[in-house]
Amino acid sequence: MAAEVIQMRNLQHRGRCRLMLRMPDRRADLSNAVHPDFMELCAAYELACEAILTFSAREEPDRVREFRDLADCLETEALALAIQRR
Repeated sequence: MAAEVIQMRNLQHRGRCRLMLRMPDRRADLSNAVHPDFMELCAAYELACEAILTFSAREEPDRVREFRDLADCLETEALALAIQRR
């Protein structure tokens, strides 16, 4: 159980970092957000980004496009939640 919690926190942290790199002008909003829903979006964003890298390496453009679309949606949702929950 503890390992699962640590893994989830690592996903959340990496996802938040990716979001901050993707949207540097909103870095403060993203950095300060702590709502559990926001943190779940960060973890989902990290998983989507990892999938993009995996399917890119496998040269599966349809899957890459699918996960890029998902990542775009997650970016929008995460930013909206970060701003809303200030």
